[in-house]
Amino acid sequence: MNPRVIKKNIKDNKTSLSGERLVVKVDRRKLLRAVCERLLKCDPSIVEIIQFGSSVYAPDLSRDVDLLVVSKDPKDYDVYLNAVDEVTPLFNVDIIVVKSGQELREELIRGILGTFNVLYGSGEYILEYAKRLGNPSFEEARSALRVAQHILRLALGISHPLDRDRLFREAFDSLFHAARIAAMTYLSTEVAGRGLLRRMLPEPYNRQFREFINVLHIRYFYNGEYPKDRVEEEFNKWYRIVEEFIKTLEYETKKKQ
Repeated sequence: MNPRVIKKNIKDNKTSLSGERLVVKVDRRKLLRAVCERLLKCDPSIVEIIQFGSSVYAPDLSRDVDLLVVSKDPKDYDVYLNAVDEVTPLFNVDIIVVKSGQELREELIRGILGTFNVLYGSGEYILEYAKRLGNPSFEEARSALRVAQHILRLALGISHPLDRDRLFREAFDSLFHAARIAAMTYLSTEVAGRGLLRRMLPEPYNRQFREFINVLHIRYFYNGEYPKDRVEEEFNKWYRIVEEFIKTLEYETKKKQ
C-alpha cells in the first residue's frame, strides 16, 4: 500500500511588506490548529499529525506546509482534501496519509525526521519509524548532485530562452535539494539516537544551509535571479560548496556512530 498524497493548492497572499508577512506567519499557526481540528473531526481514527519540511526548517521562507497524517483507518482522499478546504488556509497544504504501521520509503522517513513538529499525538508513531532506520546513506544527496549536472548540460545545449531559463533554475534547485537531503539524513540520525528532542544543524552547517535556501532555492530557482552572464561558472561554484557540505555532514555522521 502506497502513502496517499493530497495536495491542496491555495494562493499564498504573503507580500513583501514585513508587517503583513508577520501577520501571515501568526495566522499560519492558528490555521494549522484549525486544519488539525477539521482533520480529526472528519477522521477520528487519526493518531498522529506531523508537520515537516520547509515550513519547519525555514518557516519565514517556505511557501507551503507538508503534513503527515497517520490513521488507523484512512478515509478516501476527498475527506482530507475537503477538511483542508473548509479552513481555507493562506498557504498551500500537502498531505501524506498513511495507515499506522505502514511501511514507508527510507528517503521519505528521513525527510520527515530531519525537521518536524508533532501537531497532534504523542510522536510515538514517527519515533517508531526512526527506530527502524538502518545506517544512514548520503547516496541520495550525491545522486541529486549528479542530476543537477545533467540538467545544466541539457540547458547549455538548448537555444529556446524560456526552456533554457527553466532548466538553469532547475539545475540550481537540484543543488539545493542535494544539500537538503544531506541535512535531513544527518538530522534523522539525531532522532533515532536521542528521540524527540529539538533537532537543528550545528553551526556553521545551519548557517550554510540557510544560505542554500536563500540563494539556490529562493533567489535562483523561484525568482530566477541567477547571474545569466556567467551561469555555468556560478553553478560550478555552488556545486563545489554543496559537495563539500555533503562530505562534511557524512563525516560528522560517521563520527557519531
